[in-house]
Amino acid sequence: MHVPSSWFAEWFDNPLYTALYSHRSDEEALQVVELLRQRVSLPKGSRMLDLCCGGGRHTKALIEAGFDVVGIDLSETLLALAHEETRDLPVRLYRADMREAFPEAPFDCIANFFTSFGYFDNPDDDALVLKRVSDALKPGGVFFLDFFNEVHLRNTLVAEDTLDFEEFSITQERRIEAGFVQKRIYVRSINHSFPERIYTERVRLYTLSDFKTMFAKAGLSIRAVFGDYSGSVLSDETPRCIILADKALV
Repeated sequence: MHVPSSWFAEWFDNPLYTALYSHRSDEEALQVVELLRQRVSLPKGSRMLDLCCGGGRHTKALIEAGFDVVGIDLSETLLALAHEETRDLPVRLYRADMREAFPEAPFDCIANFFTSFGYFDNPDDDALVLKRVSDALKPGGVFFLDFFNEVHLRNTLVAEDTLDFEEFSITQERRIEAGFVQKRIYVRSINHSFPERIYTERVRLYTLSDFKTMFAKAGLSIRAVFGDYSGSVLSDETPRCIILADKALV
């Protein structure tokens, strides 16, 4: 499967991306933000970065939880949605690449939700993101990473499915290849008003062991790992790998 190196820049700016993931609810965002709030125990008004904020579901939940929030994302389309989602709320949103220095640093906490990590061809770029996180945290600051559970994904991967919408259908083909979970997305018009369109997603398969090594190199110490948004212990049966890590005080 050929995957363009900038697949995320093309796909995340496409309105079809939001249609495909429209089932992701505000309730889900509230649940994971509540997990963060309970386990991190930061006072209201603490400075929070929503790293890869997307359409702003989590950004809004973070603001409502009492944090002073900054959001960054590469996609202009998703940032426009985030502006709409957080309209009349106190937030600063920036278009930025997560491999670059983050605006308005330092932060008390940086959160990366909904598997917004592991997109790059070169794993050194993922390591650079973690260095940017560490550099942008205050001493003693916290990084909250919400990633998929690699073991659970391998065991439950659905090879193909189709979602039908009013005017088009989306077929997703998934496979594991060369250390990535790769998805090919076919969009077909119901009434043949446009030719078939094909998009891709690709995320590197990082294990908890991989993260432990990477976090340590970035100066981040893992203090807790959860397997879902309710805070369950990570196991082969839990869908998420949610990591809380601290930057050293000195």
